[in-house]
Amino acid sequence: MTNLIIGNIISFISAVFLGMSCYAKERKKIFRLQLLNCFTYGVASYFFGSYAAIATLVCCCLRCIFIMKDMFTKRTAYLLTLVVIVSGVMTNNMGFIGILPVIATAEYTLCCYYIEDPHRTRYSIMVNELIWVIYAIIIKDFSTTVCDAVVIGADIIAIINYHKTKKVETAHIN
Repeated sequence: MTNLIIGNIISFISAVFLGMSCYAKERKKIFRLQLLNCFTYGVASYFFGSYAAIATLVCCCLRCIFIMKDMFTKRTAYLLTLVVIVSGVMTNNMGFIGILPVIATAEYTLCCYYIEDPHRTRYSIMVNELIWVIYAIIIKDFSTTVCDAVVIGADIIAIINYHKTKKVETAHIN
């Protein structure tokens, strides 16, 4: 029970970083905040006993660093995706549940390479968070469940606001 409480406290801190990344306007700032999110959630995952999540989150940290340093190439994206899958499967101690972080991380790693627009990145974050929130519910990570649901809501609001702004800008051009 103590590990569950500690894991939830640390995962709450992690979720705050992710929430902040949803409102960041610059790509590098998004990934700086996501680096903090991945690192702290990796620590929380230790307390949840999820070794596949730890393995994938280490790869997430590397991905964020490569992106921030403008070293995230196609080769790096595919290599990290391969490492995520192999290390996640090899360390998985939770059956199908343990595969969810692997799927989420592989999806987002490839999206990080192919999507550079901050607005479109929000869509990828939303898909990624939906997978993580399902995982969090199953492992009893209540902090992440609640916070990621809020992040998904915030992401939806940011996407709607973006489209409203674009609609207004388009109307002014015409």
